[in-house]
Order: sequence, then C-alpha cells, then structure tokens
Amino acid sequence: MKRRNFLAVAAMFAPRWARAQEVGPGIRELAKIVLPAKVAEKTADQFIQWVRDYKPGAEIASGYGNPRTQVTPASPSTHYAEQLRALGSPMTRASVEAALAPFDRIPQRPNGRHVAADLLAFFYNSADGEDYLYGLAIKRDDCRGLGNSMERPARLT
Repeated sequence: MKRRNFLAVAAMFAPRWARAQEVGPGIRELAKIVLPAKVAEKTADQFIQWVRDYKPGAEIASGYGNPRTQVTPASPSTHYAEQLRALGSPMTRASVEAALAPFDRIPQRPNGRHVAADLLAFFYNSADGEDYLYGLAIKRDDCRGLGNSMERPARLT
C-alpha cells in the first residue's frame, strides 16, 4: 500500500478511534455508577466499541410497511468527552443523578443528549438488557430453533 493511500484510509478512521479512546476510561467509570455491577464492565466495552464503529449516514432497516430508506444520524458521541468532564473526577452518583434529572425516560437509542442516558439506552434496549430485566435468558437475537421453542427460557443466575 502506498503511503498516500495509507494516510487517506487512516484519516477516515482516526476521528472515531480517537473519540473512543478519549472517552473510554470515563465511560467505564460511568458504567460502574449507572449499570448493575454484574454487567457494567462488559457493557462499557461494548458501548465503546459501538462509539468506535458508528458510521453516520449508514442505511438502517426501514421496517415492515415503511418503504423509505433511512440513514443513521451524525454520531451521538460528539459531546461525550465534555459531558464526562462535567460529571467531575471522580464521578459521583449525585453528579450523574443531576445530569439525568431533565430526562423522564431512557431514549430508544443513543441520541447524544447525554452520555449517561445513551449508555442506559444502549444496555436496556439490547438483548442483554432485556435478559437482565426479565431475569431470563431470552436471547431475543438468537435463534432457538423449533425443537425447544415451547420451553421457557432458563433463569439467569
């Protein structure tokens, strides 16, 4: 690969990678406050990976009966670094509660209004979050097959 091509490719990915690297430690600290301890570390790592891999303008499923093609909006992580700094160092439960006070519900998907709300949305709207809420291994994104489709999902321990 020619150096010029390498630099062009690197420039495309550098902003996302740099943003994820910058907010990573803060998101891990925030996850310990807003998420259940059992899932905080894993979810924080998945959220950081999601921030790193987010592609604005990517086509998303339009859903049944909605023929319009939809695309993902600009990255919601643009202001995460300043929002994490505003929570203080070290972060406290009180500072996170104050930041989440204007919210009356968790958003459907991360939207950039606040990193804490986006982290909650990322987890609780995921298959793992659903399993945690019900206390069952529902695994909504996995195919269980017909052989055991009549069995109830196993309890989480």
